[in-house]
Amino acid sequence: MPFLWSKIPTQNASDSRSEISRSAQTGIPAFVFSVSGWLLCGILILGILSSSTTESHAAVAPYSDGKVSKIVDRHAGGDLDQIWKGSTELERLGDASIGEIQGLLGHENTGVQLMGAKALLSLGELDGIRDVLLKIVNNADNDSSERSSALYLLGEFNDKKTTEGLRGMIENLKGDALLRIELGRALYKVSKDRSETRALLQPLLTVDDSVARTGAALVLAELGFMDGDVKRVLRSIELEPSRQGTLARLLLAQDNLLRAIENEQDASPPETDAEKELEASRRMAAAQLEILSLEKAISDKDVQIQRLQRRGSRNSGGHPLLDELLQRIQRFYVDPALVDEEELISEAAKGMVASLDPFSSFMDVDDTKEFYEGISGIYAGIGAQVQKDLDTDTLKIIRPIYKGPAYREGMISDDLVVEVDGIPTKGKPLDEIVKGLKGKPGTPVTLKVVRRGWREARDFIVTRETIQLDSVLHQMLPGDIGYVSLAQFGDTAVEEVFAALDDLETKGMRALILDLRRNPGGYLESAVKLVDEFVDDTSMPIVAQQSKSGIFENSERFATEGKRQDYPMVVLVDESSASASEIVSGALQDFKRAKLIGKKSYGKGSVQRLLPMSRQIQTLLGGESTLRLTVQRYYLPSGRSIHTERDSDGKIIAEGGVSPDLEVSLKEIPLWRAEAVGKMIDEEAFKVWIDVHAEENEELISKIILEGTGENGLEYPGFADWLAGYKDSGVTEEDARNGLRSRLRRREEDRRGQQFACDFVEDLQLQAAIVDILASLGTELSTIPQYNKIENESPDKKETEPESL
Repeated sequence: MPFLWSKIPTQNASDSRSEISRSAQTGIPAFVFSVSGWLLCGILILGILSSSTTESHAAVAPYSDGKVSKIVDRHAGGDLDQIWKGSTELERLGDASIGEIQGLLGHENTGVQLMGAKALLSLGELDGIRDVLLKIVNNADNDSSERSSALYLLGEFNDKKTTEGLRGMIENLKGDALLRIELGRALYKVSKDRSETRALLQPLLTVDDSVARTGAALVLAELGFMDGDVKRVLRSIELEPSRQGTLARLLLAQDNLLRAIENEQDASPPETDAEKELEASRRMAAAQLEILSLEKAISDKDVQIQRLQRRGSRNSGGHPLLDELLQRIQRFYVDPALVDEEELISEAAKGMVASLDPFSSFMDVDDTKEFYEGISGIYAGIGAQVQKDLDTDTLKIIRPIYKGPAYREGMISDDLVVEVDGIPTKGKPLDEIVKGLKGKPGTPVTLKVVRRGWREARDFIVTRETIQLDSVLHQMLPGDIGYVSLAQFGDTAVEEVFAALDDLETKGMRALILDLRRNPGGYLESAVKLVDEFVDDTSMPIVAQQSKSGIFENSERFATEGKRQDYPMVVLVDESSASASEIVSGALQDFKRAKLIGKKSYGKGSVQRLLPMSRQIQTLLGGESTLRLTVQRYYLPSGRSIHTERDSDGKIIAEGGVSPDLEVSLKEIPLWRAEAVGKMIDEEAFKVWIDVHAEENEELISKIILEGTGENGLEYPGFADWLAGYKDSGVTEEDARNGLRSRLRRREEDRRGQQFACDFVEDLQLQAAIVDILASLGTELSTIPQYNKIENESPDKKETEPESL
């Protein structure tokens, strides 16, 4: 059914028996009465009260598997329609989640309480719900629509305590016509006392308030009180071009149909049982067709009314700038057929929200669908983690995903994508660019790429594929140093890290290097859970969320008792470590649990809340749309902010990020050397060496892949003669060795079907972490042969003090 309240729990048993009995008496199928009942409730609570919204006043408490929490987070900030959508999603979790859903009854947000109550009712779990709903109704500070919804749900109970509770509200709610109407409906469903319900609602049929008068008439008609006063009110609105008017026509038509059938039965009742059954079937089919026709009419009329209302409001109170722009575009644009008013307004909304900060956005129907597909960890695209490059304002490849199409086509980390299918990425929001990268599996997308060392941009044609992200890689390094790399904080990221740690600890790990470089962030809950695994200090929160608006309540997350072994720990960070990865690294630094090595992190410390748009907007846009809005800031245990504030021109006005304890830069070769290596790749020089020497030297190559060449006495066979053939490229011997080894490692990854977790031979930041870890363990670097090359390196590094921001 097209009405929102079709998702409210079904009628209680006594109501169903009442409908069946009524059907038997009249020959009208119970379907007719139940449909009109659902329609009516949709009108009363979501039609008359559609302007009310439920605000989320606090972050949702974490739950064991996170599913309940994520559903609540997704829907708690919307209107009642979103509350019921969230409730339906909770219902789908099934009986196994009843315990967690019951926890929502104690939530401080009334909308969340209603969401949980409705889900539990649908799952057949009644414990504790009645008292919560009565409390919501009796709290005068609650929104009227929330109190009305609670009254509606109370109608699902059929017991003395509920009846007494509802009767005790009569005097207090008499002054609020809308609540009084809903109270009357609930009382009748629970007590079946017709006189009590009539006495409560009949006086409203003659009040000056047209909304109260109409609402009372609709409820009385739904409950079967179709007397003269009720009909008079319904007839006064049946010609209105509104949902209420259409429903009034439906109820009057139903009454006329009922009376006609009764008269027909009295005049010429069927003589045989077969005739009676055939006649009943005929009437049921006719009634169902009539109802479906009227439902469609209501839905179509609703869309027309909303469009007219919006246009009317724009002409009498809309923003004059938007009004004038729309008028001039519609009048003067070169091709009027291309002017779509709804699309123009939607794009204006996107621009308005995007102007606030880089992380806020308005997502239309397609954007919302793609967003939720994206966070599931499975999508169709090029297979790469990306973000906006702050220096060039183009798209930066943070990390191509192993086995993904971008990786196979030769794209590497730090490539800059300047065009996607001919559309420049400079100045475009990240969401818009990503939308162009994703698409149906098997479809090509052309990327124009700039790489350091290239004189000109080059095109990569990448065929989109369905991508499954693997978040964690791990490896035991020489010296029993465990290495764990976490690519993003997704749904299963923390569990994957814990599994990697369990494996490494079983193998005798003495220290840990946690690599959060190029980690763009993800779920806050995952970040908090990961920190909690290593600390049990409750003197400071792991993270705090604060806002100046006062709408979303400030909150703090603290560690719990118990943690892993207190082995030495280093966390690697860089300029692309953002959001959740900054919370983890910064918190472990503040708790003095880990040393940070690398470069200062990105500086993204803001909280975005997903706020679903109202039903009215969803109807206009043709589906679910969402406002993703920055609502809070994150603060680390010491109270420092990690967020970098920028003005409208992009200039930094307050620097954020997490500063490492030891700053180490990665090796960067001059441009002329990068250009020379590029020439070697273009001429397939590395492939030539591999074709000639690899098959006969697999054992040696395996050692070189792990340890490199030089100090350890390892050397590529025929290297000098091979390199001499490319003297014109200008490549240095060191760069040729490194380039060849890189190609051999990639070849080995393809052969074994698994990505290398790290490369301590070339990674100066990882080398610095190894040196620091071994020093804390009291182990001499020289005692581990595999690290001989590290001993002779002199990376650009300096001790830094963590900044207090």
